[in-house]
Amino acid sequence: MLSLMLIAGTCGTGCSRKEETGAGYLFTCTLAGNPECLDPQYTDNENAEIVICNIMEGLLRLDETGTVIPAGAESYTVSEDGLVYTFRLRDNCYWYSVGTEAKDAKPVTSLDYVFAFRRLLAPETHAPHAEDFLCIENAPEIRSGKLKPEKLSVSAPDGATVIFRLTSPEPDFPMLLTQSCAVPCNEDFFLSTQGRYGLSDSTILCNGAFCLTKWAYDAYGSGNFLSFRKNMTYHDADAVFPGSLQFNIMRSQQEANQDFAAGNSDMILTDRLPEQGLNNTVIKENYTRTWGLIFNPDDDTLKNITFRKALSGGIDRQALQNFINDNLTPAYGVIPPAIQFLGRSYRELYADEPLSPYDPVQSAILFDEVLPEIPASVITSMKILVPAEFTDTQALLSICQEWQNLSGHYIGIESVSVSEYRQRLEKGDYTIALYCAAPSQDSCYAALQMFQEDVFAFHSTEFEAILKNLSDAGTLADKIPLCGEAEKMIIENGIFLPLFYQCSYLIYTDTNTDIICHPFRNVIDFRSAKHFS
Repeated sequence: MLSLMLIAGTCGTGCSRKEETGAGYLFTCTLAGNPECLDPQYTDNENAEIVICNIMEGLLRLDETGTVIPAGAESYTVSEDGLVYTFRLRDNCYWYSVGTEAKDAKPVTSLDYVFAFRRLLAPETHAPHAEDFLCIENAPEIRSGKLKPEKLSVSAPDGATVIFRLTSPEPDFPMLLTQSCAVPCNEDFFLSTQGRYGLSDSTILCNGAFCLTKWAYDAYGSGNFLSFRKNMTYHDADAVFPGSLQFNIMRSQQEANQDFAAGNSDMILTDRLPEQGLNNTVIKENYTRTWGLIFNPDDDTLKNITFRKALSGGIDRQALQNFINDNLTPAYGVIPPAIQFLGRSYRELYADEPLSPYDPVQSAILFDEVLPEIPASVITSMKILVPAEFTDTQALLSICQEWQNLSGHYIGIESVSVSEYRQRLEKGDYTIALYCAAPSQDSCYAALQMFQEDVFAFHSTEFEAILKNLSDAGTLADKIPLCGEAEKMIIENGIFLPLFYQCSYLIYTDTNTDIICHPFRNVIDFRSAKHFS
């Protein structure tokens, strides 16, 4: 999980700081690692996300409340059937890069968006977030290689209009367009980089509130950093308060936390509270992720729903509290508490305790029913695949021990590196895995729709009908029961057994205000950030 902090720097020569407005300040942000690549359509690096958020923007963006608002688009319309989105671009959006004179900046056009989405869906790009846009007409066929990217139903009838045609209504489509992978890409510039797009300060074009001026990185050295300045060609430059930014590149989250605890920074976004250095700070916590167990959909044993129900009933979530750190809390439901309806947590509106009851008696009965059909060697060979980033393994061991008490068979855990974990999930080389369900937006619909992805392989016409009704529901009274019904279906079918909600913390000193944080994306948008001594 991304950990970063903002270090309150001092104004040097040329810093036009304005004490009365909090503007003109140099914010320094410490990243837990090198962004590696700033190609928005390609990267899946969390350190890159915060950079891209500040130097590029798409048709729409999120404001300080998480509401979707126009960005590169001046306005847009949606057809009555919800299938056609037509965007009208601003006439004052420009591309800017190192060494570009403001007078020479080229405008962002509709063709830049068409090219970006063709890249995003092209199979050779290997874009990690392409699956989010399979709702666009012809996208699945392009993704699979059956059609050329030019067949994607994203068009530019003129230089200032972008049209998307969907195969079916997608209520969260505007929210999807706020993601970093949905920003434009200039084809001529992309081709001029000869395969190095996004890999250095000279191979990046910016159209956001800030522009990247230098990226200095030596894998074997220290003092690595990225520097930015306010983009004066930005269409809303007057509303951008910081004068410049610097992101120091560190080697680990631990180094970042230690620097904050030592008082060298004034802001941090982290998944663990520092033990010290919290005086005169504001702490905001957001439970944005749900960790749970998933089962290999191709494993013959785990296809047995009775076996999955036996495992589910043998999880004592209340007891897990004894083995986990402060950033985790036992999860009884699928949707994390940070997701809200009208300013209230969904988890407050729909209690999650009844969804995943601990029932050892029923669990033992189910084990007795199904185990005679399964060779003991098959059970004992099972392991829970765990990414090394998850350190609360004692809690998982307590679950394994309870399963052994109820079934007479022990299922262990296997902790592997994050890269190996991802590879094995993709290849299906696991039986049971600890999985982090992490919605990219504050939306119950998005949190539930994830379970139609390949890793879950949840194909249910009844579940699809619930999602359809949820997208059509107009009132809170209609939406909440549908969400609960969908959660219950996921858990009762053993598609995902929730274990923990994970918290991220935004911590900043009380000399800073108007910090825009989007916790589901682990990014800070600096445009409105102000500092007062």
